Amino acid sequence: MAKYSRKIVVFLDILGFSSLLPDFEKEALENNDSTQPNYRESESLNRLINIFENVTRLIKNENYNGYLFSDNICITVDYIVDETEKPDLFVEIMELISRLMNEFVSEGYFLRGGVDAGWFLDVDSIAIGVPLVNAYKLETEKAIFPRVAISDYYKSIIDDYKQKSKLNDTSDLLSTNYFKKDNAIHYLNSFYYISNFEDKFSKINYLQTYSEILRNKIDEYKTNSKFLSKYIWVAKEFNEFIDFYLEPLPESEFRKYHIIDNAELDFTEEEINFINNLKLQYDEI
Repeated sequence: MAKYSRKIVVFLDILGFSSLLPDFEKEALENNDSTQPNYRESESLNRLINIFENVTRLIKNENYNGYLFSDNICITVDYIVDETEKPDLFVEIMELISRLMNEFVSEGYFLRGGVDAGWFLDVDSIAIGVPLVNAYKLETEKAIFPRVAISDYYKSIIDDYKQKSKLNDTSDLLSTNYFKKDNAIHYLNSFYYISNFEDKFSKINYLQTYSEILRNKIDEYKTNSKFLSKYIWVAKEFNEFIDFYLEPLPESEFRKYHIIDNAELDFTEEEINFINNLKLQYDEI
């Protein structure tokens, strides 16, 4: 019989995805030549499926499952294996979610979700447990905006690991930077994914791409106040992140990357101005 184990559970919603399901179907049915490799395939949908599969393969733990159903994503992974705790996994999952968010944003889709941890039954086609219910409620009731809300219990586990020095140096640094708090809600600051790019030009390109896609979303929903408010929230977060990211390091002779990058390269004044101009002005939204 299936047994419960202690898992991290992630539940994500792909915003605007369900409204495009007819388009995916239409694209697939238009590929109606059975002699061609793309027979009955939707290239647009396949790109999203590939993103999901490629990113979840990066989980550094074989005891995981990933589900993509309709406009939802669920990821579960054991954080205690053979009675051995995996403290760094709690932070690695945040990095993985950030990568998923970045990859989906590059295709024009934003994610909203929730994350919890606890006892869970997750075998073959069965996924049952309180953490999934909690993650779902965080997504539907608490996140509100395109962000991933973190349960208080999940955050308390990470704080306990930090206090007891159980995290490696990288996880310890990221655990400080990957989380924000808005009133009583802890949530993932996905812009810290920028630290995964090794050179400053890739980092600038990341910010530029995000700015352009976000500006397009705001323009797309400018007459829909319900959806517009969600992307305005993201724009404000994006602007705040740029201000924070461009802060010079204390007692630094140059304007170096913020300490979150753990890098020693510096921005030129021209690059600083370019990045600042990526911020969305409120008269634009």
